[in-house]
Amino acid sequence: MKTNVCFTTNNVFHTGIQYLVVISFMIVISSQATAWGSNEFPLNLPKVEGSKSFDMEIDQFNNAGIKHFQNESFIEAERNFRKGLNLARQLRDPSLGILNYNLALSLHKSGRHETATPYFTEARKYARGNKVILDSALLKKHECGFNPSIECKNLPSADMTIEGSN
Repeated sequence: MKTNVCFTTNNVFHTGIQYLVVISFMIVISSQATAWGSNEFPLNLPKVEGSKSFDMEIDQFNNAGIKHFQNESFIEAERNFRKGLNLARQLRDPSLGILNYNLALSLHKSGRHETATPYFTEARKYARGNKVILDSALLKKHECGFNPSIECKNLPSADMTIEGSN
């Protein structure tokens, strides 16, 4: 039994081009995702010996927000981070930098970049030397991308542009 397989040069060429287009698209998407901080995740609050009950309550809100973030429930994550942040503000808690950062990440992931930017700015203000926050590529891109007075070396991607920000 003999099977004849016939490939025309045109079909092979067309299929090869399709694969190249798909692979190129995947590379572009993955490089943009990495450049825009998809590898950045919410931070846990540091454990402090002798913590008070309100510290534990802030920590519970933060932990719940992290779980929702990991499950890609960014709106629920935002709600929990906001509750923790509001409590931390009332009590002048040192966790303000981390909570602002976590909230900003959730807002960014849900596509609300303009809303995320001031929280990234506050995260930097209250970072207390936290290298993850201070070195955040996503924080830097939000600050320069949405503030015309800051010079940007790497402009934000088109999906993060806000009218009048460039």
